[in-house]
Amino acid sequence: MKRIVLLSLAGALTIACQDHRSMTGVKPPSALLSDGSNSGNTHFFFLPPLVKQPSFSGVFNPALKPIVLICQLDVGPAPLNIPIGCSSGIAPINPGPVTADVVGQQYLVNWDTRLSGIADDKFYRIQVFGGAGQADPLGFADVDPVNNGSGLKNVNTGQYIGLVDGRTLPIKFRIERGAFGTNCVRDCAEGSVAATGGTVITNTGFAGALFPDGWIRPEVLKELGIDNVVVTIERVPVDNSGEGTLGPCLPFGKQQFEGCYRFTTNPPVGRFAQLVTVGICVELPESDPRHDGVELFSVEEPVTSESPVTRLPNAPAPFVTCESFSSAGAPPAGFFGFARSGWRTLSREVASWLSPRSLLAAHVGAGGLTGSFSRIGWALPDTTMINFDVDPNGSSVAPGTIVNTLYNAVDVTFTRLPAAGSSFCGTSSNVYANDHGPLAGGGFGSNSGNNTVTVCAEGTASDFSENAGGRIQGHFSFPASEVCLNVYPTGPGEGATGFIEAFNSSGTSLGKVTSAPGAADRICIVATGIDHVQFAGTGDSFAIFDNFDVIF
Repeated sequence: MKRIVLLSLAGALTIACQDHRSMTGVKPPSALLSDGSNSGNTHFFFLPPLVKQPSFSGVFNPALKPIVLICQLDVGPAPLNIPIGCSSGIAPINPGPVTADVVGQQYLVNWDTRLSGIADDKFYRIQVFGGAGQADPLGFADVDPVNNGSGLKNVNTGQYIGLVDGRTLPIKFRIERGAFGTNCVRDCAEGSVAATGGTVITNTGFAGALFPDGWIRPEVLKELGIDNVVVTIERVPVDNSGEGTLGPCLPFGKQQFEGCYRFTTNPPVGRFAQLVTVGICVELPESDPRHDGVELFSVEEPVTSESPVTRLPNAPAPFVTCESFSSAGAPPAGFFGFARSGWRTLSREVASWLSPRSLLAAHVGAGGLTGSFSRIGWALPDTTMINFDVDPNGSSVAPGTIVNTLYNAVDVTFTRLPAAGSSFCGTSSNVYANDHGPLAGGGFGSNSGNNTVTVCAEGTASDFSENAGGRIQGHFSFPASEVCLNVYPTGPGEGATGFIEAFNSSGTSLGKVTSAPGAADRICIVATGIDHVQFAGTGDSFAIFDNFDVIF
């Protein structure tokens, strides 16, 4: 004869079937019925007829594929016979597929107790898992078969549970957003994704992930015995002040903004077999030309100052919806503390971008490809702007100053590549800041007070050509994605042009851009992995160059 002493259930829990802190982040239940009404997962509830009607206030989540497994319990010695945990030697009972009732906001599976062959001298635990392969149930309830399975009794309450036709128990339960440990108040998602692919998008539409067919490695599917996993996406507030506990989204020196998310799979599947597209919303000015330059980065958790940060290859993310996205509520004091006094990032511009004047901002989606999940955030590309009138510290640059290493602090060095057989402006490798024109139609002229970059020392005209003077090479400490500068052709003739050519670290040309003939122009070269650039007047054409800008 079975015997249960209900007053001892709290003590029995310390040796119960599972430790629930690992997934739900809640305290272990104080009785052998674990759900939101019984000190368990606050976003999971058993429903009648298994229990009395509970009260709840969360948002039902119909995007899951939960499973129910019923295990036979091992019990302690007589006379207490307290349940210890699921028996490891007996396979659990799977009552069948679980269906979602969106209208009733519940999940349901019917357990035919007679077909399961349960014994009335044993105890059983009904466990609900968020998906296949998960180690921890969202909740569980222990039941006591009575009269050879024709009746059941709730071990926790001692109440009899009504069966349909004397044999079938409708197991009903409710799973809400937040059941998997995410803070689902503002911006999150928890959804099942099959190995054949799918899409998960947060409740706001501000972040999501697109999974291709075959994204989970076959050996993982076989090892875990699964065909789908639960994907969670949770927004992580960004704190750049240095005063809070969260810190920035990513542990590097780039300025960071709202739009940081934690992506996980449950169970963990490690590296993906196919790259997954992640998308997040960012807030930028409508007039800013760098929309396409937004970069996504990922970092494994737990995040420390030494954690490696990985740049994600860019990819379209049309599945996110960003019209109502904003940085509201995130920027704390010190949010705009920029390094390098605005040389690497334009602090005043960005500060104005993220002001409440939403009409001045564009909310756009940024996408990237990742081979694993963790924390993912974004940053603007670093920008160096050099006009040769001031150094990186903001001090004036005197005309005639050699600038070879003057801009080291902003990761740019210059050197001259003299033209073979030409002695124009000497043959040294020096590059100068020179304010000695001329420029047709005025504007610069001799001692104009406006420095340009040239191969010629002060006192000599600052225009030069590829064949007379050579090329100026700008080298970067880090790979660049775009380099721009102003070109002012001076002749001879009306068809004079200037050019810029980009190279990778192996010296292979990545492309060449030539200015409009005979007219002032701003030219840009865009490529991946620019190690250095070269520029000059084209052939015998002379030209003046100024305002050298780099996006890293």
